Formats: sequence, C-alpha cells, structure tokens
Amino acid sequence: MRWLRRLLAFRFRQPANTALWLYVRCSRCGEAIQVRVDRRYDLASEWRDPGESGPAYTMHKDIVGERCFQRISVDVGFDAGFKIVEQRIRGGEFLTKEAYQSLKTSFTE
Repeated sequence: MRWLRRLLAFRFRQPANTALWLYVRCSRCGEAIQVRVDRRYDLASEWRDPGESGPAYTMHKDIVGERCFQRISVDVGFDAGFKIVEQRIRGGEFLTKEAYQSLKTSFTE
C-alpha cells in the first residue's frame, strides 16, 4: 500500500513555479501580448570566464499576435537570479504588467 500512496502523492504535487512573463505591444496593430518564458527550456546558459561581466542566461523569442502577422523579435538577458539585466525588441515595445492589464481591459470594454 505504501507504493500506492507514493504514486498518488507524486501525482498531486504542485509544480514548481518556472514561468517568467513578458509583456509586449505590436508596433503595427497595437495588440498587447503576454508571453510565457519557461526557465527550464527557454533560457540558454552563458558560460563566462571569472570576472567577465554579462548576463548569466539569455533568451530569444519570435512572437506573433492574433491581429496581424508581424513578427516581434525579443532578446532578453537575465542574471543568476532570473532578473532582467538587458532587453532588446524589434517590431514592438515592452510593457509593464500594469500597462498590459490596462490595455487588455480597455480593449475588451
């Protein structure tokens, strides 16, 4: 019976929070887009020599919204604590979470 309890306990564990969220707006149509970044799969480790500066992880994503088909290219650098240290975007602009939510609520009303 112990094996059954272990099996069920494993099944109902809460997954670790591995998601980071980015918010962007398309420069062509103005659509606000929420993008999920998985720390386990989307980030690439950057190996550096001791004392060399730069991000610990980098990520590149191409994003396409629902309204138009313009590609938004995002490059983000993260430190070892997964905080953003550098970011570049082409075809759009970065938004804060609050700006994204206000754009989404104003669009639905």
